[in-house]
Amino acid sequence: MAEVTDEEIVDIANNFLLNSPPGEFMEVVTDVRALLPNESLINESAPRTFREYNTEQMVVVDAPGGKGHKVLVTKYGEVADGDYLDPKGHQVFHYDHIKQEVVGSPRAVSGSEMDNSLEPLRAAFEKEAFTYTAEHYPHGACTVYGKDGKIILCISSARFNPHNFWNGRWRSVWTYHSGELVGHFKIVVHYYEDGNVQLNTDTTQTVKIQAGNPDQTATAALKAISTTEQAFQESLDTSYRTMGDTTFKALRRALPITRNRIEWNKIKNYKIGGQMGK
Repeated sequence: MAEVTDEEIVDIANNFLLNSPPGEFMEVVTDVRALLPNESLINESAPRTFREYNTEQMVVVDAPGGKGHKVLVTKYGEVADGDYLDPKGHQVFHYDHIKQEVVGSPRAVSGSEMDNSLEPLRAAFEKEAFTYTAEHYPHGACTVYGKDGKIILCISSARFNPHNFWNGRWRSVWTYHSGELVGHFKIVVHYYEDGNVQLNTDTTQTVKIQAGNPDQTATAALKAISTTEQAFQESLDTSYRTMGDTTFKALRRALPITRNRIEWNKIKNYKIGGQMGK
C-alpha cells in the first residue's frame, strides 16, 4: 500500500475542519491536530481553511464602531483578504479568522465597494430584512448587499447548547433580480449525546414577485421570503415527525421474546448468558 503523503494528510485534515458542525470548529481543530503525525502540517493552510469555514458559515459579529447592529462575515461582502463590508454601517471592518474576532478600527466605504445605483433598493430591502430577522431569528442576524445589479440578502442564525449536546445553524441567501427571488437554504444540526446524529439540509427555491418602487418591491420580497421559509421549515418538521414514527422505529432493535429489555450488566443471570459463559 502506498504511503500517504503530507499533502494528502493536509487535504484530509482540512476536509474534516470544513465539515465541522456549527459551534464546534475549534474542538475539531484540536482533535485534528492531535491525530496528525506533526501538527504543524496544517499551519500553512490554516488561514485559508479558517477563512473558508467562517465565510461559509456566515458568522455573526457586532458591527464595530458602536453602530449597535450585527453584521455577517460572508464571501458576498469580502472586499479584500479579511476585509468585509458592513453595508448598514457604510464601513469596512477586518475580521481575524484565526482569532475569530473583529480587529482594528473600521474604515469608511470607498466609492467602488458599494453600488450607489442600487442603494435605494438595497436600503429598502435592509429595512424590511432587519424587521423580519428580529421577529423570526432572534438569535441571528442579516446583511443585505447590492452588487452586480442584484440584491443579496443573507440570514444566519445559530443556537449552541453544548451542555445538552446539541448545536445548530440556519443559513439562507436570497438573491433578487428583475422580479425574481432565488433562495438557497442550509441547515445543520448536530446532536451528540451518547451518539452522533446530524441533520444536513441544502435546497434552493425560486419565487416570482411583483416589482414596484424600492419600498413596494422590498415589502413584497420579504413577504414572499417569510412565506417560503415558513413553509420549508414546516415541511421539514412534518418529515422528521413522520420519520420518527416510521423509519427510526424500523431501525430499532426488536425486544426479545420476553418483551423486556436485556440488562446487559446482569447478562450472566440469563440462561443464554450462562451458556455463553461456558
